[in-house]
Amino acid sequence: MNTDLPGVVVTGASGFIGRHFLASAAGKYRLFCLARRSRRDAGVPDYDNLRWTQVDIARWETMRDVVDCVKSHGGADYVLHLAGYYDFHNMENPEYDRTNVLGTRNVLKLARQIGTSRFLFASSLAACEFPKQGETITEDTPPDAQFAYARSKRLGEEMVREHTEYFSASVMRLAAVFSDWCEYPPMYVLLRTWLEQGWNSRILGGRGDSAVPYIHIQDLVKLLHQVIDGSDQLPRFGTHNISPSNTTSHRELFTTATSFHFGSTPEPICLPKWFAGLGVRLRWWLGHLIGRPPFEAPWMVNYIDKQLRVDASRSHVELNWKPTERLDVRRRLLIMVDNMKSHGEVWHLRNEEVLQRVGQRPNLLISSELEELRETMIARIVEYVKEPTSGERFNRYHEMPSETLLWFITLVYQVLITSVRTRDRHLFRHYAQVIAVRRKSEGFDVDQVCTFLTTIGRIIEETLIARPMLAEFGQQVHDYVRLSFQLAADGVADVYEASDEDGVNVPAGYDGLEIPTTPDGLALMVSRLEDTCEDLLPARLRGGPVQS
Repeated sequence: MNTDLPGVVVTGASGFIGRHFLASAAGKYRLFCLARRSRRDAGVPDYDNLRWTQVDIARWETMRDVVDCVKSHGGADYVLHLAGYYDFHNMENPEYDRTNVLGTRNVLKLARQIGTSRFLFASSLAACEFPKQGETITEDTPPDAQFAYARSKRLGEEMVREHTEYFSASVMRLAAVFSDWCEYPPMYVLLRTWLEQGWNSRILGGRGDSAVPYIHIQDLVKLLHQVIDGSDQLPRFGTHNISPSNTTSHRELFTTATSFHFGSTPEPICLPKWFAGLGVRLRWWLGHLIGRPPFEAPWMVNYIDKQLRVDASRSHVELNWKPTERLDVRRRLLIMVDNMKSHGEVWHLRNEEVLQRVGQRPNLLISSELEELRETMIARIVEYVKEPTSGERFNRYHEMPSETLLWFITLVYQVLITSVRTRDRHLFRHYAQVIAVRRKSEGFDVDQVCTFLTTIGRIIEETLIARPMLAEFGQQVHDYVRLSFQLAADGVADVYEASDEDGVNVPAGYDGLEIPTTPDGLALMVSRLEDTCEDLLPARLRGGPVQS
């Protein structure tokens, strides 16, 4: 990585805001990206000076490795903390405490240990109660809303303020963030309802005065660069409203969107709040009865005709920034409507993905359990192979020196962890094909190699499904572990069957990878795989460049 560039740690790098920031920051900073999804799964290109770590920020044991990685690659001047959990159920969920509170505490700890200069914390204007008539939310307004997400953001803001003895910090309370594809769930549901001409396409709750402020993703990204680049001119600690000083109501959205879509605006049907509430509750009950609950939930009725009015003028001056007029939501509705008409399938796919957020990803839980069980599991497998009763079944492995067998199984185990973490079972199959080339040349019987792999898979699966943390993820354990080993065995069989009389055919794309045979060589490869920022083996197996 180019250490002449400023270093930035970005949490939530696979999210909506994170992906847009990375696209704008490529080549400008050294980027240490933390995310629950893999880079490929998130659709993020392999930019220069970018290191991607798939990690759960609520687990400090994995964050400790990130600290070592950042320090060993030039450090980081800034931490941009975007990661957070939110859903639209408005119910208590342990992820609010686990990800938003414990996770933020761990990211702050990371920032201290890497010696960051400024910590940028993404909070939300929604964490503040809707103001009374005639009042507005300012930078001094406390995040005093009482639902679970708001409480978690309030605790996050308090923790950030407490850490200003170690580094400067900026709390950024974001308005509703949208793009030219919408990608803000409440607005998407409204547009889908109004523009698809269903039975409810003209209905507005109350007077249609429900309103929040909106900020375009391009304006937000510009602001993030402004804070990072102008950090030296900012106060030690500041709370900023990242928003225009105006709101946009449902009636305004309806009028503008339908005008662009139909060429004229139909007359809306405004339902009194009590009647709209009755309809929402009835649809909610019927939806749950048939297993298809609607997006509109009963709690939303409480906010009909309320307005989240904001005064962001102080932030505009302090940050030398303000939203761009051409990116105002009412103007961008023209682009949104055109995208929906011209690229309907992409439009819906992008928005439905945002609707279906997952708080805890089973693959990360499984990979974390694999990490925790690593030494115990590997020792158990080695002991099983070395048992006298296994001598005939696995005679070639049984005869291996114990240290070589230990490191070979460790290597298999580490590749499994990587494939589970990245949700890429074919990675494990490809690795097995490389191993098969060597085993074939050494005279190993194909049945023994395949049985050896599937036996390891069975042992690991049986151990994992007995773990309390994975009690409800039996199918996922099967898919990520047992199925991975079955695919690996099938890959081995393919290589053996494809062998010609003169030797072994190396599968295309894998001939550049050498699997060591000595304990020292195997130990070195394992150590490289354990580098949470490097993932050397997956890069080689995919035929892509190994990041330096």
